[in-house]
Amino acid sequence: MYEPIKGYKVKCIRLNTGEVIMGFVKPEKNGFTIIEPQIILTVADNNQMEVNFAPWIPYARDFHFKVLDQQIQTVFDPNPTLAQNFKSVTGNQPRGDLVEFIKEENKEE
Repeated sequence: MYEPIKGYKVKCIRLNTGEVIMGFVKPEKNGFTIIEPQIILTVADNNQMEVNFAPWIPYARDFHFKVLDQQIQTVFDPNPTLAQNFKSVTGNQPRGDLVEFIKEENKEE
């Protein structure tokens, strides 16, 4: 399984806003760090449900964020198919500022 930084796992976070985001997540003091977050978009039509991903905060310069505990309703593991689709969408490769972020995080280990 692609794990960009040791200790980060694919997780879903349901926010107080109702949004569900998926990304590589690591618990931190007072919240979580999430990298490559994607918002999960669901569409139901004719008794069928389709799940799509879109970048969360697509206009941000960075691809890693801190989500505070008070912004979160729950954190959970996605089903395996959804996790695999997430890894396909994100290309299994870090992008943008994540290359440097990952290098810095891995130095701290």
